[in-house]
This record gives sequence, structure tokens and C-alpha cells, in this order.
Amino acid sequence: MKRTIFTTLLCLTVLSVYAQLSDWQNLTNKDRVWRIIHDESFLYVGTIGGGIVKIDKESGEQTVLSRADRSMTDNSISDMALHNEELWVGTEYYGLAKLADGNIEKFDMRNAGFLNNQHLSGFYFENDDSMLMGGIGYLYEFDGKQVTAVYDINILSPYAYVNSIKADSKGRIWVGCYDAMNRATLCIFTSEGLVPVTHPYRSINRIEIGADDCLWMASERGLIKYDGTNFTAYTPDNSDLPESILYDVMADDEGNLWMVSNNYLTKFDGTHFVSYRYPSHSDIDFLLCVDVDGNDVYVGSRTQGLFRLTADGLMNIPLIDNKLIDNSFTLSTGSLDRDGIFYGATINGLQTYNMETGEATLTPMPQTAQTETDGDGDVWVRWHWFSPDTCLMEITPTATNVYLKSDYPFSDIDMTQIKFDQHNRLWLATNKGIYCRDGQTWTAYNKDNSGLSFNYVTCLAFDSNDRVWCGTHGGGLFLFDGNYWTQYTTKNSPLPSDYVGFVAVDNDNILWMNCRDPRYPDDYGLEYGFGLTRYDGTNWTTYNRSNSPIPSNCLYEIKIDARNNKWLATAGDVGLVSFNGSDWHTYNVDNSGIALNEVIRISLDDKRDLIWLTHYTGSGLSVAKLNCLLSGDVNGDGRVNVSDVTALVNMILGVTTMNKERADVNGDNKVNVSDVTALINIILGII
Repeated sequence: MKRTIFTTLLCLTVLSVYAQLSDWQNLTNKDRVWRIIHDESFLYVGTIGGGIVKIDKESGEQTVLSRADRSMTDNSISDMALHNEELWVGTEYYGLAKLADGNIEKFDMRNAGFLNNQHLSGFYFENDDSMLMGGIGYLYEFDGKQVTAVYDINILSPYAYVNSIKADSKGRIWVGCYDAMNRATLCIFTSEGLVPVTHPYRSINRIEIGADDCLWMASERGLIKYDGTNFTAYTPDNSDLPESILYDVMADDEGNLWMVSNNYLTKFDGTHFVSYRYPSHSDIDFLLCVDVDGNDVYVGSRTQGLFRLTADGLMNIPLIDNKLIDNSFTLSTGSLDRDGIFYGATINGLQTYNMETGEATLTPMPQTAQTETDGDGDVWVRWHWFSPDTCLMEITPTATNVYLKSDYPFSDIDMTQIKFDQHNRLWLATNKGIYCRDGQTWTAYNKDNSGLSFNYVTCLAFDSNDRVWCGTHGGGLFLFDGNYWTQYTTKNSPLPSDYVGFVAVDNDNILWMNCRDPRYPDDYGLEYGFGLTRYDGTNWTTYNRSNSPIPSNCLYEIKIDARNNKWLATAGDVGLVSFNGSDWHTYNVDNSGIALNEVIRISLDDKRDLIWLTHYTGSGLSVAKLNCLLSGDVNGDGRVNVSDVTALVNMILGVTTMNKERADVNGDNKVNVSDVTALINIILGII
């Protein structure tokens, strides 16, 4: 039987099966509604992080335009406009998109002449062949394909961007700019460029042209009217306007103005203000935008999504595919428990997501810094150093165990990473050395009591020989074999830098690491590191942007899957990278359904054949199918070849010799019938 299997496997080395990440999902929250527009048939709801929800006004049917199916170029929407049956979309990170006849076109720095890709907004169509729009620092003229002129708005205000552009009956084009330094925020656009209009009010959030042809502004000091000569301010002190900070204003067909503030939707008919209370649930919640569609008035909120004004007040309209509670994941967060449930720390607390049931939870604990899974499938949470009492938390199926700073010898340290070795011992990398918990016993290693001559430890990894590898913040790389410490630095080895940001050990006991630039050891960017370094105990090899296809020299993380592929979370907005030792592949917004190129954490679920990606800047999660187990592409390089067969043989040998580390296919820490069945299914998948 065994000989037959081996013969079959060897014969299959000539097959070619292309397998890459597929079945992308963007797990996001759609409760931050930034812009709403409409046409005769549809309502378009643009969100921050959740893409666009297109709602059929007659049937109520909803469709999501997102990165997952590549029907949108970016899930964070900064503005939208409809023109000639075309939907134009400005995005937070990836330029301008045009949707027409079921097709999507993307215009950005590479193909259209934009000076940056961020926050394109304030669309104004001068005619069918020309439009104006703003971006961070610039105002653009655009002919539908290319930028034809650029105007610098940073001279008006540092870090300014355009939020709205309107034209009055006299042909004057008014430009509202977000003002980071409270300088000029209102301009007239002329053939010479932007001319500032001096006024005494703070940031202008949106502008509108009223039925009286006056300019109306939603500002941080109330509703401002400008008739071309004089400014008039409506505030809570001199009118029935309920709040002074306004975020959006829009005129309806009858000449009424509708505006939103923190807690109110307000209508102004030129004489009277009528306000409708927003049912806010928290101090961080408020209204962001308004859209008037005939007799229907819609508002978007920061944390509760979309609302429509009814006779009973503002009524929530639930948006489909709203899977998370919070998109704002933090660095070093993202772990899967034994059941495949995701745990991640966000700005507002610890969030979970169950892929099987679709259930999400959020537990308030904003001090969390890292999530990590131990050998039993329990999830551990590391808390920030500024947490007043808690340092660690262990979450099991039956209990949650809290570890207080005062009870442990590391009460005054800053933990940089927690990891578990193959014996399920807990290790802490800290700014004052390393701590290891074996059972209930803690052991400290530092420069005063061991060969660890540098205390600031940034990262840890363990090989199959029970050796500990640790990177430091300026002291190089250390190896601890249980008795002796060995230090590798730029002075005694080819180590690229003494600042080691991340280390990982693959299935062949080879060490992989990312060394950081000593000038910017704590910053993340394309050139703030030295690429991917490999060390096999004898030879050193470094892959960087100059000598390999790796797109970034700085990495957030390195993960090794069961097929020995290296997965790299790269910095610099260039995507997720896979490397099998010879071939490289990058997954980005141009060639996949990934939500955002910036991946800050990778979680691998070999049992379910999934990869989870945690994104930066409030973009939630991406999940994709690895496509290795059923295709026979064990190494994930897009082919079935000798290395795949070798890996399968090793797995089978692992079962026959009870090598649990290789044979535990189902990830339950046991070698049993289900593992053997899984291996047979892999072989059948190849056949």
C-alpha cells in the first residue's frame, strides 16, 4: 500500500496545477457612512472601509461594491458623483474610479498624472470633457483620462484637502478646503488658480449654493452665509440651530437647506430651523453627511450607518454584508483559536469574528496590543505598557484568566511580543530582557544574569531543537540553546543590521528575519529595512528590492505555513508577498481582492485552508482560500512538483512514525484517523 502511494506521488510530479489565493472576502464594518448620492433608481452609500452599498430605491435590494470581487478599487470612499450615467468615485488610498456599463476604470499616479492617490473629493463637472476635483494638497483639472492642470492648495493651509466645489449662477467656482491650521478655507477658482476669500470662521466642512444664489457653508462655527460681500453666521447663540459644529449641508428642490451636526439633522427654510434628534449611542458617534432625494432625506453616521427621515424621526436602514463591529485593528493583532474564530485588538476593544456563524463581538478593552494563540488553541492578549493594572489575559473555552502586573516580576516593563514554543511555554520579549513561564515558574533572562547581553528584545522564534532565537533593538540577533547564548551582530556576521524587527523559523529549521534601518528602527516604509534575510546555520542570504522581486525592504511580519511557504506582510502599501524559496508572488489591489495593500498581521489556518490578513488604517480584514490542500500544490508555488511530493511523503512518514509535528494535519495536537484521512484527501485531490 505504501509503495503504491509513493509510486503514484512520484508519477504526479509532471502535473501542473496552478493554485493561488482565491475566494477573497473583505470582512469589514459599514457603519461609517461618509457620503450619500442618488439617481432615479438607486441610492449610493459610500462608507469608510466597507465600500459602496448600492440600494434599489423601489425594491430595497442592496448590492455591495467592494475590493473582494474587484467591483471597487478601494473600500474607503472619500466622495462620489454621478455624471452622464457614470459613477465617479474618489477613494482614500487608490485614486479615482469610474463605473460605467458594468466596467470599472482606475485613474491614479501611474496612469493619469495625479500627484498622490489619497482622498480625491469635491467633484465638479465643468462640461462633459472636463472636471475639477481635489486631493490632499492639490486641486486638479481632469479631462476624463488625464490630469491637465494642477494647483497647489498647501499655500492656503498646511495639509489641506478639497471637500467641495460649487458654481453659482454668475459662473464663479467656489472651493471649500479642509483647514488643518485654521487659515483660509474658502477660495474662488479662476484661470490663475485659487484665490483665498478671507473670513473669520473656522474649518469649512462643506459648501452649497442656495436658491438665493448665496454660498452656504457647514463650518465649525455654525451655518455661514456669504452673499459675495458679507458673511452671516447662524449659531446656537443667535438662532434655533441646535449645535455649532456642522459637517454637511445640502439644498433641496424647494430651496430648503438640510444640515447635519453631532446629534441633529436640521432643516432651514431661510427663516426657521427645525431639528430632528439623532439617536446617538456613544460619545464618539455623530452624523457625517446628508442627501436629499425628493421627499426622502438620508443621513450617514459615524458608528450606526444609514438613516432615513420618517414621520417618527430618523430610522436606521441596515446595510448588508456588515460583518465587523470595528475596522480599526492595531499592530501585532490577529489570531485564530482552535475553532477558527478570529481575535483582533482594535482601538475600541477586543473583536472576534466567527467565519462559520458570521457572529462578531467587541469587548471594550482599548489597551490591548497583541493577540497570540498557544498550543492548545487558547488566545492570549497582551496589553499595552500604559495599562494601569492588566498585563496579560488568557481566553479559554470555559474561562478568561487575567494576569495583573502587580502579581508578576515584570510589572514595570514594556512587553514587545509574546510567543509560545512547541512545549506551550509562554515567552515574553521585553525592553528588560526575556521572561519564560514553564508551568507556574517564571524565569528571567537579561544582561545581568545570562549571556543575553542586550536587554531590549523585540521578537522571538523557536526551532525544532528547542533553541530560542531573539532579535533586539540595536543588539543584533541572539541564539539560546538552553545553556549558552550566541550573539550575531553586524561586526561578527553578515547580519544586515543590529535592529531586528521580526524573526521566524521554517519547517526546515531555517531562520528568516527582517532587519530594520538603524536610522528609522521604529518606522514603517519601503526603505526602512533591509529586506528578508535567510540564515541556515552556515550561510546568510538577504533578499531586498535591489536583488529580488520583494517589493519592500520593511516587513511587519513573517509567517510560515505547513507547506513551508514564507508569507510576508510588507510595509509601504505594496501588498502581501509569498515566497517558497525560489518563486515570489505579490497579492495587491491590482491583481486580487485584497482590501488594502498594507497588511500588518498574517494568521494562517491550515486546517481550513485559509489565510487571514489584518489591515492598517481602518480597513478591516481580508480572508482568502490558500488552495493547497485539494490541489496537491503543497508548497503553494502554483505547481505540483518534486517539493510538493516530498512534503506529502514527509507528512505520510510523519503519520507512520508518529511525528506529531508533521502529521497533525487537522491541527488538534493529536495524530489520529482524521489526520490520515486528510492526507488521503490531499492525494486524491492531486489525482
